[in-house]
Amino acid sequence: MDLDKIEKLNELKEKGMISDEEYNKAKAKILGGSGASDVIGDVDNRTFSMILHFAQLCGYIIPMCGWIVPLVMWLLKREDPYINEQGKVVFNWIISSFIYFWICLFLVFIGIGLILLPVLGIVSIIFIVLGAIRAKDGVIQNYPITIPFFKVDPNAAVAADVKADDSIEKQD
Repeated sequence: MDLDKIEKLNELKEKGMISDEEYNKAKAKILGGSGASDVIGDVDNRTFSMILHFAQLCGYIIPMCGWIVPLVMWLLKREDPYINEQGKVVFNWIISSFIYFWICLFLVFIGIGLILLPVLGIVSIIFIVLGAIRAKDGVIQNYPITIPFFKVDPNAAVAADVKADDSIEKQD
């Protein structure tokens, strides 16, 4: 995938359609560096997405903030395809864990819920941390055992990069 982009970039450079500076910036972006379109204010998309995942932990401190803070963050930056997909991942888990919580609460009457509630809390923390790490690494993937309420496109960020590359070509 990255190899195709670099080959396309090399062709543009050889044809003289882009400068050396544009070539180096685009190549750094493809190889994992941060280009100008990756930056939102002072925080790049991957860092913002990582914080979006960690924002769920606010609910462990202040009830209801575990979904309010990520919702506000997602709504503020959802025009970016990568952040939009990460927001879907986060809210798939928030809704799923809410359902699992009520199931566990119901199962308290049988007795097994007393074990499952703490397990759900621990698993949720683990999934949030792993999701944040994946977001920082540029991976778009639902947490395990998540019910997919929102369709998550793992290639959304790549598609946005290709569109940006195509618009650079059309300008030249």
